[in-house]
Amino acid sequence: MNKFNIRKNREKLSDQEIQQNMNFDKFISGYTPGKSWFPKGGKFYSIFASTVAVLTVAGYLIYKNQMSENVTSEKPFINPPSEILNVPADLFVCLSAEDTTIVHSTGTIIHVPASAFVDEKGNDISGPVQIKYREFHDQADIMVSGIPMNYDSAGAGYLLESAGMFELKAFQGNKPVQLKPGKSIMVNMVSHTNNSSDYNLYYLDTVTRKWNYIAENTKTNNTCLPVFEVNEPYAQKMKAEDAKMEQARPVFPAKADPGEYNFVIDFKKDEFPELAAFTGLKFQPVEKKKKLHTQLSKQVWENISIERNVDPQFYDVTFSSEKQKQTIKVKPVVDDKDYNKQKAEYDKKLKLYETFLAAKKRREKEKKDSLYRINKIYEAVAQSSDLNERLNNFIDGNFMETSKDLLVYRTFSINKLGIWNSDKPFKFFASDEKYSARFVSERNVNLVLKCVYFMKRDVNSIYRIEDLTYSKMPFAKNIDVIVGVGYDNSLYYLKDDEIKLVDTGDKVLELKMKEAKGVMNTKDLKQLFKI
Repeated sequence: MNKFNIRKNREKLSDQEIQQNMNFDKFISGYTPGKSWFPKGGKFYSIFASTVAVLTVAGYLIYKNQMSENVTSEKPFINPPSEILNVPADLFVCLSAEDTTIVHSTGTIIHVPASAFVDEKGNDISGPVQIKYREFHDQADIMVSGIPMNYDSAGAGYLLESAGMFELKAFQGNKPVQLKPGKSIMVNMVSHTNNSSDYNLYYLDTVTRKWNYIAENTKTNNTCLPVFEVNEPYAQKMKAEDAKMEQARPVFPAKADPGEYNFVIDFKKDEFPELAAFTGLKFQPVEKKKKLHTQLSKQVWENISIERNVDPQFYDVTFSSEKQKQTIKVKPVVDDKDYNKQKAEYDKKLKLYETFLAAKKRREKEKKDSLYRINKIYEAVAQSSDLNERLNNFIDGNFMETSKDLLVYRTFSINKLGIWNSDKPFKFFASDEKYSARFVSERNVNLVLKCVYFMKRDVNSIYRIEDLTYSKMPFAKNIDVIVGVGYDNSLYYLKDDEIKLVDTGDKVLELKMKEAKGVMNTKDLKQLFKI
């Protein structure tokens, strides 16, 4: 019997190499009758069969050994599928001794109280602390993050559909720090899902490897409120102030024309504050109708009233008696000798009015009161840091007018650093039916995939399947995108009509995947999969 020299420490084959070379149909297809290398007699078949058996067993043992290593070594709980793709964190620095309010690029507002952190021994932290923060808003973000979305409730398995998820960590130098007992960070995350009644707040416990329910995330408990919502008492107050200031809009008094008719009216100064500051004020008719004006001046009138004209520089004066009524348009004037003094008074009032206009313009941007609640909680901070202006600039630059109504604040009062989510549990697959799946490339080469993701565009979650479970894999044709990740970080996908054409008749699925080339970040993924 021949002896075999088995190299125990040879370099291991990759899963991709094993699968690509375990194609015996291709091996047999290489046989061409009439070749001179065939041995004579029946011994060929036994030699060939023995050789194939040895190759098959050896290949299987190598493959089994490598796959068993993957199974027995515990995988990280948060396990990004690719070493290339992930959602990067933004870095902020806060001083331990001061309250800090952070406005993230997404519009989210994070309030960190003073003296909030301790080291691993429970000692208070002093000096600067680095905050690392990142958000996950869609299926592509969730997929590349490696954050599991499975949730168990009363023994039943669910998937979590997200209305927005974030990770917040803190460091001093390279050492992680923790929140001090009794301290909490307020995160007002801008969510693109305006459902205010069906979601809950969860915290991901990486020690017990499960999501922990924290509280409802609803309008009822004030943790889900529209970003743009009119606060009626505030709006009415601003309306009254605007009306009052509008009345104070200064009117420039012209010089009186000595050759024209003018008169003095004893008006109520509180009704016409824009005129109250001027002394020696007279009213001169705009239209030159000397005969009419002479007639008006000779007549006895029971009542004379004044009101603003449509043109803010003019007024309408109405003379009335029991039998007659006459209205003329007039302009305020002062005599030449009083003009310079009154002009200086006008300039002073104009400057005050321009300040009012600037304030009103800012309020117009806040008409739907984007930060009213947060301003009330952190009033001093908000006023000193122009949070309204900064948030509105973000909103105006990133959202169409029609999509602004979808934005809500989801409020988290976090007492632990880590991953937090606004979710609702649901069943991704309506049926428990299972299939055996085979993944192949467009050239019909077997693909060894370490994980596969199912996505539905109208459901903000992902269904992840690990390797070695493809023999009992759920499937449904209402899936919009299937993504496979190789051990070498290669990406493959199937989507839309291609999924609907998959034959499910014999419970064995052959999924012919396209390679996703040139995908460098989540933005590329979102464009490719139309998420």
